[in-house]
Amino acid sequence: MNKSLVFILALMLSLFVESTFALEINFKDGVAKDSIALGTSDLVNVAVETIEPTNDYAHSKAYMWGGDETSPPKKIIKAITVFRNGQNFFIPLSAYADLGNPSKISLLKLPAHGFRLLISGGDAAGSYSAMLDFKSNEISRRRVVSGEFPEEVWEETTFSFNHLNY
Repeated sequence: MNKSLVFILALMLSLFVESTFALEINFKDGVAKDSIALGTSDLVNVAVETIEPTNDYAHSKAYMWGGDETSPPKKIIKAITVFRNGQNFFIPLSAYADLGNPSKISLLKLPAHGFRLLISGGDAAGSYSAMLDFKSNEISRRRVVSGEFPEEVWEETTFSFNHLNY
């Protein structure tokens, strides 16, 4: 086989593997950080921070992914910080406030310079996968599915913002 053809096939395979599989990052000391290059000068950095909710936490009785009625999550997401080329994204609390016991994050490229933040969490029947999609420097969609019943138990939110122009 021609060496240039082998090189092209290897390059195409590496692009497929890179865009299909993401390295999962575990939480260390309550924080998980990841980054992804979307282009030659297009870098995204993400940090997900967790805290232990107090007994008087305002939403301790609310349903949360990663827990159940008798066993609320021991950790909740405190903040998600996304920087793209030095610009900080606004991420509403509704995008992550009900995600408990997160264990791993990863980033994937999406078409048109978009990206997806994947958050895995919970355990057994309370496990979940959350997908937060970003386009045009803001969150556009969130989908959370049950780890045990992904076809039956899920929720999806579409985000749309009307920005003031100063």
